[in-house]
Amino acid sequence: MRRYIGYRDFVERAQRSLVGTALLLTGSHEQAIRLALWSFRTVGLAWPPTPWENPATHAHVTLYRRFLRKPSAAGNTALVRLPPRQRVLVVACLHDGRSHAEMADLLGLPVETVEKELDEAVDTLTKGDVPRLTKRLATQASEASVPDLSTRALRTLRRRRNRGVLLAAAAVLVPLCMIAAFVLLPPGMAWTSSLRDRPVPETGQSAAATPTPRTMRAAPATPQPGPEPWKPPRTPLAIRYAVPAKCPGDAVPAGGAGEVTCAGWTLRLSGDADRSTLASASCARPGRCESTLRVGDAAQRLAGGGEKGLRVEPAVSPDGHRVAYLSAAERRYVAHDLRTGVRRYLSPVLAPSEVAAGTRVSVSADGRRFTVELGGRRLRTDFATGRTTSRPDGRRAASVQTAGWLRQNYRAWCDSPDGRHSAAVKGAGDLHIIDAGSRQVVRRLPLPVAKRPSEPGVVGWLGTREVVVRLKEKDGGRTAFYRVDTVTGQARPVEGLPDGEPIVFGALTAP
Repeated sequence: MRRYIGYRDFVERAQRSLVGTALLLTGSHEQAIRLALWSFRTVGLAWPPTPWENPATHAHVTLYRRFLRKPSAAGNTALVRLPPRQRVLVVACLHDGRSHAEMADLLGLPVETVEKELDEAVDTLTKGDVPRLTKRLATQASEASVPDLSTRALRTLRRRRNRGVLLAAAAVLVPLCMIAAFVLLPPGMAWTSSLRDRPVPETGQSAAATPTPRTMRAAPATPQPGPEPWKPPRTPLAIRYAVPAKCPGDAVPAGGAGEVTCAGWTLRLSGDADRSTLASASCARPGRCESTLRVGDAAQRLAGGGEKGLRVEPAVSPDGHRVAYLSAAERRYVAHDLRTGVRRYLSPVLAPSEVAAGTRVSVSADGRRFTVELGGRRLRTDFATGRTTSRPDGRRAASVQTAGWLRQNYRAWCDSPDGRHSAAVKGAGDLHIIDAGSRQVVRRLPLPVAKRPSEPGVVGWLGTREVVVRLKEKDGGRTAFYRVDTVTGQARPVEGLPDGEPIVFGALTAP
């Protein structure tokens, strides 16, 4: 339970305030404790919080939302006789200190509506006497009987963790059973991948006559040998970023759904190293070396999903020493460690149908775990041990589940590595950090001002704290990149980044 370090202390600090708020909303100690435990559980599932998050605020917001979904009331006080939304506004604004704008954003209402309903509620309760009502709420909340909820909250998280372990164990047994079946099956049985099988040929039909499934292959514009599996050189240099190579003829050739239609990414490396560690390295001065490596078989686009096809990107670990991608040569996801030369397979050999709806690979903040998404499946591989487990579709990242809402409200956005937040630019001057689960803007940060700015864009995340934005001047002016700290709002310029291309960050801070 090392993940939950500090969680018990948080519950002990916040339980009195949270139960007091819940008591005002429900009028019942029993219902208040159940509501508080639900909120603590929700916060615990996202533990530890990001640097800019206040877990107490998260718990209160969760409590408001839960109450509005399932309102309840006990007793016969004037407060509990109010409509649920007015009750939440009174408690949140007058007792918890939330602003009208914050509650309007939370409830999806105009600020004028929030102010009107709050005034109506205050008139009903105390004929407009706000100080009197505020004092009354504080008195009622202080009467809450609050047991120690930390043990019960942790017990709830442990039960959920144990269920997850059982699901993971069951997921491990499935491929083991498939492997055993593969060994024991009679000759003539064909397989499309290590996780799915095909029917046995009917009697009288030879195995050779059975149609072979189409496997994923590169489909270049003109006939030529396909890409070879990449064999990276061992180097201490770190990957700063990766950019796609130009497709043959700068056009997408035709191909079956899910086939690789364009492959090739270029890695930009830098760091402290001797010239001899990499033949292509150039050192401007001792300890400052740069180089590029081309990953010829890293898939860039797949057929399907429109005229230009589906885009596929590699994943680079934050320290810049590991890279994972969909290999057009080996027809599966692979990962390499440039320092040690270790290679790991992240998925079985794939059929086109498995990636026809889109696929992606991501890496954890510590660079150890890689996750491949294939339709309804998610395969997570521990690079250190090589162990792969299957995760249920229901545990997809929150940013994936809320992509439709983001598409409606923002022109472009970029998800954080942990999938819990998204960054998007609103208008021409604000960077929004959005909680993907609640769809709320948790941070609004000003962007640097260009001389003749056009609409800025989000390029990517550096870890879970910094966002890189692009500011381009109108009429073909210069392009500037900035690293924006989502906690402090500080913006620092970044030099040496290419403009006008998709980019995947690694160790952007490497020298």
